[in-house]
Amino acid sequence: MAKIRDIGETRKRSDDIILVGYFLSRCTEFSDGEVPRPPASLGVDSWNGAYDLFFDVLSDGRSQQQFRHTLRNTRDIFDSLFDNGRKGWSDGQKRGAELSERDRAVHDHWIRRSDEELLNKVREFFGRPGRRRNPDWTRDELIIALDYHLNNRNYDPRPESEEIGELTQRIAKVGETLGLTGHEVLLRTPDAIAMKLRNFSSYDPQYTENGRKGLPNGNGLEAKLWEEFSGRTDEVARVATGILKLIGTSDAEAATFGDIEFEAPEGRIMTRVHLSRERNLTLVKKKKEAALRKHGCLACEVCGFDFLQTYGERGREFIECHHILPISLLGEQGKTNLSDLALVCSNCHRMIHAQRPWWSMDDARAALISTNRSRSQG
Repeated sequence: MAKIRDIGETRKRSDDIILVGYFLSRCTEFSDGEVPRPPASLGVDSWNGAYDLFFDVLSDGRSQQQFRHTLRNTRDIFDSLFDNGRKGWSDGQKRGAELSERDRAVHDHWIRRSDEELLNKVREFFGRPGRRRNPDWTRDELIIALDYHLNNRNYDPRPESEEIGELTQRIAKVGETLGLTGHEVLLRTPDAIAMKLRNFSSYDPQYTENGRKGLPNGNGLEAKLWEEFSGRTDEVARVATGILKLIGTSDAEAATFGDIEFEAPEGRIMTRVHLSRERNLTLVKKKKEAALRKHGCLACEVCGFDFLQTYGERGREFIECHHILPISLLGEQGKTNLSDLALVCSNCHRMIHAQRPWWSMDDARAALISTNRSRSQG
């Protein structure tokens, strides 16, 4: 008979998670004789796909990756009971093939029932109304987390620590500003945030040089942000500080922009502020009036296009405004001056924002000159 174990981590798993883990182990598909696969009745091709079916209902505040680990480890507990092609936790490994009293109770209850009955029971745990999966982490949230990591890169984060508690509250304010959650609703738990910090640790050579590994296989955005920002710690600090300063401002919370088509590397909150200032009707009107007094026309400051000359009266006073101040400085600048704005045609404006990083005005002019030179030489 398997030994009885009594460990804290097992007690943290709900009875429903234990039951689903039991199902995944018992009904493992092993038809090809080589690779154990998820139960065919679930209709998924990968184990992660199987775990994710239960995430909305059973995650209980865990991140997606954390939940996958929990359910995988729960499944592995039962592998020694079944001839399913998996080794599970064999003797000599981390925990051995021991079953807790709760694990054994699930097995004893279901061993005399059919696989179909077991499947019908676990189906209750996906597709249940009233629960939804947490949205993916945003660049804004991850920038706040990355800034913390770069200032604490040699330490393993502890979810119960005061520092992680404070970081949790800062990230919660970001989620609330972006409309991801309601007031005082915790979207990212301290455990989830500690795991995200360990995702960053896996890319950090200063952390891994002594044999530590962090946690690989995050959502992929961590790797991109590490590549963009890890060598610019001062810039990360400035952006993170700017994001937090802008929280609560009318520009940052503007609901009219919805899904932002061109999100800046610095995240959605700064992008909202940037767009809000570009579309401030009072500022735009004053900028156009100043250009008309000085030049007598409204021409694109990149390519020279004039809507009035091309389209007649329909194009009179039609042109767009672009905020030229580096977006990372928006949190330090409370007021937008006319000198912070440039008049651009729709095409040039779209190209400036089309990809990360956004072009400066000089970048846009240089690209246009280069293209025209190539055409003339061709």
